[in-house]
Amino acid sequence: MTELHDLTALQLAAAYERGETSPTEVVDHLLARIGDGDRVGAFTTVSAGPARTAAAEAERVLRSSDRTGLPRLFGVPTAIKDLEATAGVRTTLGSALFRDWIPGHDDEIVEVMADAGLISLGKTTVPEFGAACYTEPEVSAPARSPFDPTRSAAGSSGGAAAAVGALLVPIAQGSDTAGSVRSPASACGVVGLKPSRGLVTAGPAGNDGMGLSVRGPLARTVRDTAAFLDALTTRTGVGTVHPPRVDSYERACDAPVPRLRIALAQGSVSGSSVDPEVAAAAELTARTLAGLGHEVFARDQAPDPELTEGFRVMFTALVGSRTMAFDGAPLRPIVRHLRTCSQEFTSAELAASIGVVQSRARAWTLDYADADVVITPTVTTPPTPVGRLRNDADPAAELAAMTAFTGNTVLANATGFPAISLPLGWSSQGLPLGVSLTAGWGREDLLLGVSAQLEEALPWAHRYSERAEARTPAADPA
Repeated sequence: MTELHDLTALQLAAAYERGETSPTEVVDHLLARIGDGDRVGAFTTVSAGPARTAAAEAERVLRSSDRTGLPRLFGVPTAIKDLEATAGVRTTLGSALFRDWIPGHDDEIVEVMADAGLISLGKTTVPEFGAACYTEPEVSAPARSPFDPTRSAAGSSGGAAAAVGALLVPIAQGSDTAGSVRSPASACGVVGLKPSRGLVTAGPAGNDGMGLSVRGPLARTVRDTAAFLDALTTRTGVGTVHPPRVDSYERACDAPVPRLRIALAQGSVSGSSVDPEVAAAAELTARTLAGLGHEVFARDQAPDPELTEGFRVMFTALVGSRTMAFDGAPLRPIVRHLRTCSQEFTSAELAASIGVVQSRARAWTLDYADADVVITPTVTTPPTPVGRLRNDADPAAELAAMTAFTGNTVLANATGFPAISLPLGWSSQGLPLGVSLTAGWGREDLLLGVSAQLEEALPWAHRYSERAEARTPAADPA
């Protein structure tokens, strides 16, 4: 029997319209579900009081009028990544330094979500300052894959992806600097979209200064992802170049998709090997799209050590800038390592690295200029065991392992192109294997249309109910 937590965001919106349920009932149900045991470490902070207040107000509005003029996802529960300041709600940034911080303001993305009528149930778990591709902070339990709680939810939006995959919320907000939406989506068997650079506003103070970081949606279905993207793109940002925005990304999911040229790019720009089951998932995606009438061709993804090293310098500088004021503070070893490394290169060396990454990103776009969409493995391996990537004793080795794991994800951050991870593959152990699709700048509509085709051809919705039926209690947090 379908329960409230089984419903997608769009199904909940439709149920509100039909009067079959209410925001109060849904919020209470999901809060109880979280309270019964967040076995996947999805939430660092649960904001039950504000969520119930918002639900009551949403219910009042729905009862007093029809839905005409209301946002598409009005009254739908969600969650906010714990890197985003949220007024009156504890925001830890994944760091013991901010364990008790309660901001007095909302970041821009939080305001945008509130304007869309979404109801946040709390803050989802992140690694310290978002500086890892696993989510194991000191302030809360590790975020785990809902399909195997001994496996990591990846990072840095690990809590958000775990919350969606574990049916704690239908949609959640993430952010992506080097794959931080897409890697967790792969590990947790959900959809994760990294939008085009400039499409989703971060506000005048929310940009990283290098054009790498973007906010994006995590969901269980392509249409929920598109509807959430519609909600996130209602406000124009400051000081950024914006790609053209379509009238409705949700409608793009049902628009006719022309015959496309699609490249299958096996391999990894980082030079790391790709697990055979992950590679097979990408190949299955290519065969499926060929069967749908698209022209598909293969092209090996060559390693690019210049891009990989330049990106490492840029990412290191970002972490260093975020932690500059914390001299002598008890930072996680990987964060402390990145902070130290950032102080060892000059501004000229950073500028040179930015130039190299821009040049190599341009070269990649020219290599695939004959393709409308590029298929790659999202990450190079199935979900890793909790603690596998973490190496407190040797953070330099940890950074190398993270680079190998993420593989190609940095390409979309470097180019600014949109990329989506879809749960199109499943390992012999039943673990989700994400496959990534990348399109040109501003072509989220095309990306979502193709993704909707794949969701119909290779459906994954049944995996959530099968997981729930087979789920066993999680191991003690690592």
